[in-house]
Amino acid sequence: MNRLIKLGLLSSLAAVCLGAAMTIQFRHQPHRRPTERDLYSVVNRQLAAFRAADFASAYQFAALGLQQKFSRNEFERMIRHDFSSMTRAARVEFGAMRINETGALAQVFLTKADGSTRVYVYRFVAENGSWKIDGVQPLGERRLTRLPGVPI
Repeated sequence: MNRLIKLGLLSSLAAVCLGAAMTIQFRHQPHRRPTERDLYSVVNRQLAAFRAADFASAYQFAALGLQQKFSRNEFERMIRHDFSSMTRAARVEFGAMRINETGALAQVFLTKADGSTRVYVYRFVAENGSWKIDGVQPLGERRLTRLPGVPI
């Protein structure tokens, strides 16, 4: 092999190694720990989209894992059938939260106009510099006169 070919191969190998190192560094940068306000915003924006029947926008707040599991149409059917109280919430309050660098859990109270309140636990995950909803677990319906959460 002549000297020019060897130099070209060596330069190409160095460029590939540098690119790999930069990619690893970028992927392993720590996520910014979410604040309570960040999580309130995600929930409130998705609920506003539900109330406006804008399921395409609401779907954008779902984590990639949920989007891979449910198509946009399946997501809409699930919300309308299993989580219909989310589309009719007149008041939203937040309860306990547990936050770390990669995710969070938040207790959310959704009250309808008739006064009935549904309690949910939202699970959040960090994705591409923002916080997405990774799951919602219903805890039941209650008649509460005073919610233990924080009104927003």
